Amino acid sequence: MSEWKKYKLGDLVTFNYGKSLVADKRIIGDIPVYSSAGISGWHDEYLVNSDAIIIGRKGTVGSVYYSNKPFYCIDTAYYILPDESYDLKFLYYKLLSMNLVKLRSDSAVPGLNRETAYAQDLSIPESIEDQHQIASILSSLDDKIELNLQMNQTLEAMAQAIFKEWFVDFHFPGADGVLVDGLPKRWKKGRLGEITFIQNGYAFKSDDFSNEGENGILKIKNISNNVVDIINMQYIPNVVAENIDSRFKVKSGDLLIAMTGAEVGKVGIVPNTDKELWLNQRVGSFREKTKYSKWFSYLILSTPEYQNVLLSTASGSAQPNISASQIENVEIILPNNEIIEQFGNIINSLFERIIENYSHNQTLTQVRDSLLPRLMSGEVQVNKKNK
Repeated sequence: MSEWKKYKLGDLVTFNYGKSLVADKRIIGDIPVYSSAGISGWHDEYLVNSDAIIIGRKGTVGSVYYSNKPFYCIDTAYYILPDESYDLKFLYYKLLSMNLVKLRSDSAVPGLNRETAYAQDLSIPESIEDQHQIASILSSLDDKIELNLQMNQTLEAMAQAIFKEWFVDFHFPGADGVLVDGLPKRWKKGRLGEITFIQNGYAFKSDDFSNEGENGILKIKNISNNVVDIINMQYIPNVVAENIDSRFKVKSGDLLIAMTGAEVGKVGIVPNTDKELWLNQRVGSFREKTKYSKWFSYLILSTPEYQNVLLSTASGSAQPNISASQIENVEIILPNNEIIEQFGNIINSLFERIIENYSHNQTLTQVRDSLLPRLMSGEVQVNKKNK
């Protein structure tokens, strides 16, 4: 490996300003629109026609994203273009390791000041080849994560297609085409609570939380993008867990729902794990009254239509809240239990693969996040013979 050379960030890069693009101009298209929070819409024109790094300027300050296709960057973010003095992918991982969120400069509206960012110290290998080699290790992990996510999208699309065929178009096994009040025989308009109930979480004491342990606590923040994060958790000691009722335990494949705050109504699946997991207050867990009703519930509640239903049901302007009974009272079309079970027998294998992919991704993410600071500091040396 070559020697590492010290720079000021401003000696290497230019933070280009994104351009204003109001929300109603973010029309459906093939070009992703980046904001400080990542992809926030789509457009039919690009601002940048190359690979680039996007960094949050306002809002999600210091967030770092990488685009390998043409994109539009709005004015809540900066973007960095490729340059012969650095490997762009290496620089992306280097910026991720620098925790730029610490550079907030405006207490009223937190922002990332360009000159403040430029003054940051960093060290990188002098050799572009070495930069590329280091970046390729982390990229290979990210590529595997992305592949698993794409596979899950395909698997879920298959489940949604079967759901539509059976429960929207009414082309299910045994269907005779006869409808009564617009529904197949023995079907009805009912409520979610007829096939599942929502188990509320436990009100753990904040004094019992620690950053290490054997008993992980799943909070609202652990639910994101239809999966439950079982890596970044807080923990409670064994002496506390021993006195908690087992109904608050969480297991692999459980379906959870956020019941408070900006994420209210969001659902997430628990990956495969052998960890001891517990349900925190304001997080609900679906407990089946009818076999496979959690997958039936998931495919309903993860749709935009029912996400809006849950959001409109939530009360409280400052902090939206939804109760277990309100979730159970959500109106749905209910087939008979035999049809739900037949449906579950078909799609359960799809969800088993989804759960396993989520599990692999969380392990890969943990490995990547562990390697990132060590590779970016030079602590871990990369042997060229392993290229």
